[in-house]
Amino acid sequence: MGIFNFSTDKQRVIIWRLIFFSALSAVMILALLPTSGAQGFTGQDKLLHCITFAVLFLMACQGYPDQIYRKWLCLGLFFYGVSMELLQGQTAYRSMEMLDLVADMLGIVLGCLFLVFYTRHFPKHRSS
Repeated sequence: MGIFNFSTDKQRVIIWRLIFFSALSAVMILALLPTSGAQGFTGQDKLLHCITFAVLFLMACQGYPDQIYRKWLCLGLFFYGVSMELLQGQTAYRSMEMLDLVADMLGIVLGCLFLVFYTRHFPKHRSS
């Protein structure tokens, strides 16, 4: 039993796709807004990139649950990260940073590793 109770798997997938694409839009908007530049600690920006992309990957896997989509989700999120950095480089108040892209990729990898760990240690319950 999950957090949400849907009457069909198809409804669950549709809801997760809406959540995923809404999150993609929100992340892009936030990435292009001006910031104060103040960080709580060194590397905070990179940590946020990493966590954001891990969560985006996991959301995408809920919306596209078949394994055949995994490599395409990884590739799509990578190019989403590249696009984000290129757009930030076009603003007068943000900068394009290669380390942000590295943190994005690390987040995708961590999302993949979490998914592998989770599916191995918590297999789906099958009804008998």
